Amino acid sequence: MSGLAHIYLAKGNTVTGSDLKPNNLTDELRRRGAVIHNGHHAGNVPEDVDLVVRSTCIGENNPEIVRARELGMPVISRAEMLKEVIDGAPFSLAVTGTHGKTTTSALAAHVAEFCGKDPTAIVGGEMECFGGNAKAGGGGVVVAEVDESDGYFRNIASTCAVVTNIEREHMEHYGSFDNLLGAYTEFIGRISPEGSFVYNGEDPVIRRIARAAAARKVTFGIDGDFDVTCRNYTYARSIEFDLVARGRDRGRVRSPLMGRYNLMNILAAIAACDEAGFDPGAVVEGISSFPGVKRRFDRVGKVGGIEVIEDYAHHPTELRSVIDAARDYSAGRVIAIFQPHRYSRTRDLKREFADCFYGADVLIMTDVYSASERKIEGGGARDLIDTMDKSRFEKLALIGKEDIPESVSSIVRDGDTILVLGAGDIREVSGEIVSRIEGKVRK
Repeated sequence: MSGLAHIYLAKGNTVTGSDLKPNNLTDELRRRGAVIHNGHHAGNVPEDVDLVVRSTCIGENNPEIVRARELGMPVISRAEMLKEVIDGAPFSLAVTGTHGKTTTSALAAHVAEFCGKDPTAIVGGEMECFGGNAKAGGGGVVVAEVDESDGYFRNIASTCAVVTNIEREHMEHYGSFDNLLGAYTEFIGRISPEGSFVYNGEDPVIRRIARAAAARKVTFGIDGDFDVTCRNYTYARSIEFDLVARGRDRGRVRSPLMGRYNLMNILAAIAACDEAGFDPGAVVEGISSFPGVKRRFDRVGKVGGIEVIEDYAHHPTELRSVIDAARDYSAGRVIAIFQPHRYSRTRDLKREFADCFYGADVLIMTDVYSASERKIEGGGARDLIDTMDKSRFEKLALIGKEDIPESVSSIVRDGDTILVLGAGDIREVSGEIVSRIEGKVRK
């Protein structure tokens, strides 16, 4: 939402908006001229508004939506407005998938900027080169992260599309995995026939539906017969590999990112940038200068040999990947702090959640971040903990969010890596954890 607000401000529109809590993104929108309200109230909707845009978690009973309906204002979803941005571009790159879409779209946007394409970019995380999560460019290229959660993405038609992977997710909307696959099939079927479909060749689900694309098909993957792949790779503390594209050696690629999942994201971004016609040498150079996205293995503090790292991971596959990366990275233990996101996801993927944390030495869990959902039976943090093998951890506890900094600072040792994980407001504890550890070290 904040990225779209940024784009439409840059186009000369008057933009107002509301959020429950001010943050650095709303502060930046204010600085650029937007009117931002704290909290949702009917009075926040002026009578001369031309269009109201809402995110997925804003329901019909929201007082601002109620007021907009009373005034006869058109109300559209965030995804519908994103579609307008994509439709207006001569070249559009849309990135979606269950995992990795933020880093992949951010990589592609960074490389497009590095290559001098002056892109318009809207991604789900904050990027250093743009000073936020969006940029309004004038080069005719749009790079957009496309969210699949509410199903609207099936209506988006792009020049080039990337699908990173597909797993069972957002069942609160789709109801079944077949319905989810149907939405992805429609999405890839809308790619321009003159364009490209870039997809994870390791993913059997995507391979099954790839035939729906009339566009040119390009696969990426590791250690296989893929159009874009790598040889002689490492990803424990940083990523390096020999790039091979359509059978041709493209040289050594280096990146400060880490983990196998980020190696896949890099290959996806390179494949997409190749399809966009960017200079191959500049693409490799641009990848090496990409520092990462906030809240994606984001190192937020270090005290002696102890590091505190934030990651937005909230799905079992993502969590397992981040914990595995931390296991390779850490000189000591891995202490995972997790806030489940949505009761429905917690209930639907309970078994997967129970298994994904065993790479951590310590697991501290806090209550579910509801994302406006009502509490449901079987969807709580305690339900997750009750399904776990507690003997696999040195410590396993359910703790109130406000008590986490003190609890963690009392058990941490030199060399430990602390992971703060989740898509809700768990990031609020990171700075306090660092401060508490610093206080104890000084004593």
